[in-house]
Amino acid sequence: MSIQERLTDADVLWNSGRREGALFNMLIAVAALARSEFPRLGDGDAFRTFLGDNHDWSISVEHRGEQISVDQLFWKWVRCEVAHVGALPLDVQFFAPENDTDDLRIQAGGAPEYCVRLSDGWYRWLRSLAVNTLTTR
Repeated sequence: MSIQERLTDADVLWNSGRREGALFNMLIAVAALARSEFPRLGDGDAFRTFLGDNHDWSISVEHRGEQISVDQLFWKWVRCEVAHVGALPLDVQFFAPENDTDDLRIQAGGAPEYCVRLSDGWYRWLRSLAVNTLTTR
């Protein structure tokens, strides 16, 4: 399958309310784009470098007792967990804000859940990044 087909599959899943599967497909597409942009780097380094080159923020969040970047959160705790374990960890969740659904929000909660929550806008941002990268090739 091509990267474009991954994006199409992601959108079908997203529009069916299957966020986790949609996000996983989107992250596969982004990882493939990252590897094509940075072929000499390992998968994780290419992914984080690709994301970092496409935004100008420095967002980190506490997760499992350490400060990590959003780029690392997407790589290790979303993409790798779904790929290798089959599901998101219980302490990473997605939510749909009541307004401004394209807004990039991240929430890190304290006790008792210690949960990191990412808004749906992150899916849309990743999609836009992938589509823009494909169209500029």
